[in-house]
Amino acid sequence: MNNKVVFLAALIVSLTFAQLAWGQWSADPAQNLALANTSGADQVQPKVRPLPNNHWYVSWFDADPNNPPPVGYNVVLQLLSASGVEQFPHGGNLVASLSNSSTEDYGLDIDSSGNALLAFLDTRERKNQQVTAARMDAAGNALWGPNGVQLTDGAIGHYSPKIAGTSDGGVVVAWSSAWGSTSHVKIQKLDQNGNPVWRSPIVLHEDGYQYFLADLHAADNGSVIVSFVRENGFFSDKQLRANKISASGKKLWGKSNVVIFDEGSLQFGEFPYFTSDGNGGAVFSWYTSSPALQCFAQHIKADGSEAFPHNGAAGSTDLNNIRVEPSVSYSPATNETFLFWTEEDSNQFVNGVYGQKFDGQGNSQWGPTGLVLIPLGSDTQTFVKNVQTGTGTLVLWVDSPGYGMSTMQGAKLDGNGKVLCAPFSVSSAQANKFGLSTDVASGLTAVAWADDRIGNNSIYIQNVNADCSLGQE
Repeated sequence: MNNKVVFLAALIVSLTFAQLAWGQWSADPAQNLALANTSGADQVQPKVRPLPNNHWYVSWFDADPNNPPPVGYNVVLQLLSASGVEQFPHGGNLVASLSNSSTEDYGLDIDSSGNALLAFLDTRERKNQQVTAARMDAAGNALWGPNGVQLTDGAIGHYSPKIAGTSDGGVVVAWSSAWGSTSHVKIQKLDQNGNPVWRSPIVLHEDGYQYFLADLHAADNGSVIVSFVRENGFFSDKQLRANKISASGKKLWGKSNVVIFDEGSLQFGEFPYFTSDGNGGAVFSWYTSSPALQCFAQHIKADGSEAFPHNGAAGSTDLNNIRVEPSVSYSPATNETFLFWTEEDSNQFVNGVYGQKFDGQGNSQWGPTGLVLIPLGSDTQTFVKNVQTGTGTLVLWVDSPGYGMSTMQGAKLDGNGKVLCAPFSVSSAQANKFGLSTDVASGLTAVAWADDRIGNNSIYIQNVNADCSLGQE
């Protein structure tokens, strides 16, 4: 046989085996695609974002004791093809080798050119943690250099940065900066080369109060929407505010910001995410600790006005039960909002998964007490997520009958609350599961999470097709 033919055949076999080794979407809920499963490492906090070509970026923190000291939580990125094949080496590409001994929230997004954007706390250039932004292309190249762009300096504290790729091709980074009893939210825009666009960061602050960043997303005309928690002391009420920042750095929703919630208090440690409405506004969800444990949703339109009643629409009017940890999705086509949460009895002994749909004015569409997806029972139901799909929603959650026995379940509903796909296994491998991150593109949903099925926390991902099947259609 011709040597060239032999070589070509061997190369094809080699590439085939390499592709298999790198995995693809799994059709077996017991064998989810592992993205980071190094023995003895601590791999946590995945985030997932889709690309227009149906590829997916996934990021996480990875503390591998086999790395040279000092061992810390490194920032890692993986790119998956539309079929779920890893485009970078298994375990992901290293974005930043850090000495951080613990983790906080961070940011992952996509820019207008399909590059991954990350913002995180960084210990490489200063003793205390600074905010760094990185821009990575689809080949794994660090477009802003190996150290990215550092947006802060000095000895004050910085916390939980987020990042957003804007519609005008720019990048916006937001973070909290705190010293003593003072905390501000700061926002800076960068151009495609990582250079600051605004002369200095936009600062959101108020005398006598502390502001802590919650979330950040791109909006229309190069703008971004930023949300934050407002408080005036550790034991004070914690309230939710937002503003929209134009491409030139103007506060479009006024100097006093938009008041989303100011009656009672958010649960301690609640820094709620929100989702874009696709029309220059945003849809929010949150839960309160006072006057009761209750879940709410609110739609803020592009001009900063409230579509729902002030302080939001409650998921349920049932006063016997309580509600925690909501997830919100939105249908631009129907102007409907879907809210799902963990429902618990008043003693928090039993819980289930409930949901509600709101029309464009915040009126409940699934009855005053919502829709019962999983009735109250002894299994713990946590990390509830929902994404908008078709005319309805796909709901995901972790079901746990006991420690180390968790599975992930899913169910699909149409816009009328009719169950299209009865609860099914997304991950049937029993383990502690947490930190779910979801997104949807072209009818395919991807969910990434951490679980300890191999004895330490590792990162897994699973696709769910539009018909609720797993793996390749």
